[in-house]
Amino acid sequence: MAGPALHTDLDATLANYPTAHDLDPSEKSDYDKYVTYWRRHFQSVEDDFELERGLNHIFATDWVPSVDVISDALQATRKLNSFATAVRVLEALEGKAHSKDQYANYLKELKPLLEELGVVEKKDLGAFDFVREKRWWME
Repeated sequence: MAGPALHTDLDATLANYPTAHDLDPSEKSDYDKYVTYWRRHFQSVEDDFELERGLNHIFATDWVPSVDVISDALQATRKLNSFATAVRVLEALEGKAHSKDQYANYLKELKPLLEELGVVEKKDLGAFDFVREKRWWME
């Protein structure tokens, strides 16, 4: 019986991504390696699974992702026609940022891209009224 360790198509992908515990944030080369890896990942993403796997990894680390990584992630959401995921990227970034000022700086840097892609923050979507179907037993 073949186990997961024998799947060679997965080994190359999973063995090469930089994990947070392997990298030292104070080392510029480690940070650059991390940014380069995830930029390349989002630029070549082919499906929703890989996009969301990458997003889970970048938001699970102690580092706030760079503007370049977020930009590539947003472009990947557009490539896959996933507006909801793009809005969630901004929502996750807001939660990950250390302060409101840091988040505002990200939005300022990303503004041209957000306008180009038509992506807005969750709060800008407005409130939705829930429409429930009237049931016969409620009459």
